[in-house]
Amino acid sequence: MCVCVCEGLTGLAVTYGLNLNIVLVGVIWNLCNLQTKIISVERIQQYTCIPSEAPLVIESRRPPPSWPSHGTIELQHLQV
Repeated sequence: MCVCVCEGLTGLAVTYGLNLNIVLVGVIWNLCNLQTKIISVERIQQYTCIPSEAPLVIESRRPPPSWPSHGTIELQHLQV
């Protein structure tokens, strides 16, 4: 009689252990997904706070149309 009770309890313990393992895997999976989503929200907040760059062409700072009227290019110690 004692052998049957121990075998039954062992089977029950293994079954509960496997179910607990499945539950823990699900909880960890959900926590990882939540962390990934929170990080993406933080990145969006960081990107919205980046100051914008200056425009490509600033009309008031353009050189005159005759620029450059003369000039030379001199290469010293060029290594390719």
